[in-house]
Amino acid sequence: MPGMLVMLVMFVMLVMRQSNKFPKHKNITKFDALHFQTNLTMRSPDDAMEEQLHMQRVCNAYGQYSMFQQALRRSLRKRLDNCSERSKKFLPKGLLSPSQEALGREKEDREAESRNQEFLDAVMTHANQPTSRDQLEYKKREGGRYRFESDNDHSKIQSVLKSCVRDWSSEGAREREQCYSPIINACEKYVRAGGRVLVPGSGLGRLALELAGKNFAVQGNDFSLHMLFASDYLLNACGGAGVAHEVSPYLGSTVNRNRVSDSLKRHKIPDVDPQRLLCGDGEVAGVGAADFSMAGGEFLDIYERKEEHGKWSGVASCFFIDTAVNVVDYFLCIWDMLEPGGYLINLGPLLYHWSGPNMRPDESQLGQNSGRMDPRYLQSIDVCWEDVREIMQNVGFEIVEETTGLDCQYTRDEDSFMFTSYRCVFFVARKPEK
Repeated sequence: MPGMLVMLVMFVMLVMRQSNKFPKHKNITKFDALHFQTNLTMRSPDDAMEEQLHMQRVCNAYGQYSMFQQALRRSLRKRLDNCSERSKKFLPKGLLSPSQEALGREKEDREAESRNQEFLDAVMTHANQPTSRDQLEYKKREGGRYRFESDNDHSKIQSVLKSCVRDWSSEGAREREQCYSPIINACEKYVRAGGRVLVPGSGLGRLALELAGKNFAVQGNDFSLHMLFASDYLLNACGGAGVAHEVSPYLGSTVNRNRVSDSLKRHKIPDVDPQRLLCGDGEVAGVGAADFSMAGGEFLDIYERKEEHGKWSGVASCFFIDTAVNVVDYFLCIWDMLEPGGYLINLGPLLYHWSGPNMRPDESQLGQNSGRMDPRYLQSIDVCWEDVREIMQNVGFEIVEETTGLDCQYTRDEDSFMFTSYRCVFFVARKPEK
C-alpha cells in the first residue's frame, strides 16, 4: 500500500501488538510518516493488568458477535413457540417453524450475520487479534469455563457497525452533511491554513480525515477501543486496491420495523478510498505524506499536559462536549491547548453522557444507595446552553458564531419507524490574540 496513511490510527494497534496493552491514562502514542514514537508514563502493575483485560474483553466482543446473534434468534424462536396454539393459527408462515418461509428467513439472517462477522474478523485479523473462529475453538476447549462478554460490550459492537454506515457508506452522506459539513466549512473559514486541528471523539475517523484532506495538520482522538480497532482497519486496509465489505448493521433490531427485509439491508463500506479522500484526485503515491495522526486515550489525560499548551490552531468537535463529566474542565483544557487566535468549532447536542441519578427524599448524600456506580455519574453537571455559553465566556472565549436548533440525526435507519433527531447547537469560539 502506498505510504500515505502510515500516520493513521494504526499506531494504536502497533502498541497493542508490541505490548498487548491499550494506551490510556496519561499515555499518548503517535505514528507518522517519519518515525514511530511512544511516550508512556509509568503505570502501576494494576493499571497494566486492567488495560490488558480491557483489550481482551473488546477482542472477545468482536469475536462473539455471531454467538450473540444466534442467541437472539433462539430467544425469538422460543417466544414464538411459547405462543398458544390459538395464537399460532393467526401468525404468518414466516414466523412458524419449521415452515419453508421460516427457514428462508433464518437463512437470510444467518447470511447477514456472516457478513457482519466477516467484517469484524477482518478488523481483528488486521490487528493481529483472535477472530470468531479462534473464539469457537477456544470455547470448545474451555467448555463451561468459557466467558461471554457483557451485553454492554455487544451493544458497542453494534454501535461500531452502525457508525460504519454513518462515517463510511454512501447512505451516511446525509448525516455527514448535517453534522460534519458545518464544522469543515468553519475550519476553512477561520483556522489558519496548515494549522494544527484536533478532532476529539473522532470515532471511525471520517471527519478527521476530511479535515486533513483540506490541508490542515490533523490529529483525531478517541478513547473507545471498540472504535479504534475498526478505524485502524478502515483507514489503513480498505478502499482503492484494498478490501471493501458489505455490512447489515441493523440485524437484530426487533422493534419499529416496517418490513422483514429492513434489518437485512446491505451497506458497502468504505464508500471512498481513504487515501484518495486525503490526497484529492492527484496521483496518490506521488503526493507527500499528510500530517495526520490518531491518539488513543482520554481527552483530558492527553491534552491537559503542558506539552500540548498553545500548540493547536483549532479544535473541531462533533457530538463531543457533552461527554464531559464537567464541561468546565473541557473548556479550560481547550483554552490551554489553543494558540492565541485559535478556534473551538463545535456541533452537537447536550445529552450529557454521565448524567446520573438525583438524591431521593430519604437521602442526604449523592449516590447514597447507588451501590458500585461509576462515580462520574454522581459528578456530572448538566447545564443548559445558556450556561455553557457563559462558562466559555468566563474562561475567556469570544463567541464568533452561534446557531441553535440544527436538525441532526445519529446513525439513523432510514426505514425504521423511529429515529433520534437532535436539535443541535453549532458555535465557533475564539481565543483572543492577547
